[in-house]
Amino acid sequence: MATRLTMAERLSLPANTSSPTSSQLADNEHSSSRSHHKNLQRHAPLHPFLLKRSLRQLFNDDAGEASAQISRKLKLDNKESELLTFASKLPLHEQILFNIGLSLRTMTKANQIQPVDAQYKLSDVLKGKIEIYVYNALVSPQATGYLDEGNRIVLAILERYPKWGLTPAVKENFAHYQVVCARVSERFSDRRRHIKLAITQSMGTVNQDALGSHRVNATDIFTLVSNATKLKGTTSMKFNSVNITVQMLARFAFLRRMLLELPDGVSYWKTVDKQLHDIRKRFKDQPKQAISTFFKGILDDNLLEFGTNKDKHLDDLESVALTNTQTEVADAMLGIVTIMTTNEE
Repeated sequence: MATRLTMAERLSLPANTSSPTSSQLADNEHSSSRSHHKNLQRHAPLHPFLLKRSLRQLFNDDAGEASAQISRKLKLDNKESELLTFASKLPLHEQILFNIGLSLRTMTKANQIQPVDAQYKLSDVLKGKIEIYVYNALVSPQATGYLDEGNRIVLAILERYPKWGLTPAVKENFAHYQVVCARVSERFSDRRRHIKLAITQSMGTVNQDALGSHRVNATDIFTLVSNATKLKGTTSMKFNSVNITVQMLARFAFLRRMLLELPDGVSYWKTVDKQLHDIRKRFKDQPKQAISTFFKGILDDNLLEFGTNKDKHLDDLESVALTNTQTEVADAMLGIVTIMTTNEE
């Protein structure tokens, strides 16, 4: 049966085109049918399960690659990178819940973090004891160093009297113990500064005349040590008295000599500690009296250069006894553990 063209199909043909024959129309129909079938095959939708799996795989690949790039840029460690990759592959609603969970955990940890000072404050008693022992350690003629050794000595003594505040529990708590250590270190720094200032102000000036060079307005060693041992710093507490001995005069004569000979731009206390180390090494295998004679010679030179005190004589100090605190500090510096019953309160 012949196929008839519709008016619209006819009108669509070019003006010089004759009407197609029945066979042509049939061939066109078959060709169109085959083409349509191929298009249907090409554009046929995947099975829903296969489509979902393909999209998920594509998304996971992209998310994994993006997570790796972010991890590298932020320098995340392995565990953090794994957590980021895991979160990136979650569905959107699960990612939101995951982020909320992380935020809540961060808030909890942040609330637990407090400044060290808010967690632990030194008692007035402990502050006072630190002040006393730092002070005694710096003026002690047995001091083997002024930068690090004193801190260790003072902390060791404070541990012997837990009633003052440095209890085993405080020492075991790193943050709390650091508060105590920081206080000791700060007080040592402040005391060293005051002592060095007192020594500097005691120098006077050097004048040259017909009789040679001599110092003017210099402070004698007795007055220097008296001034240094009366330093109160910024605290209002009253110190235990410190008894001045010949050995203490000799130590301050040494400190003043070191400052006189100190080159410009060189750390004073580091130089002092090194010199004390060299002195101990030099007299290590010699009788104890040898090192005492060495420091006594420095004191004699100091008396000649800076003058004497008409009201004070070395002989007057020979029989002076140390206070309990001075004895305890001196023993600690010699490696002897001494607990003074009078210091327990």
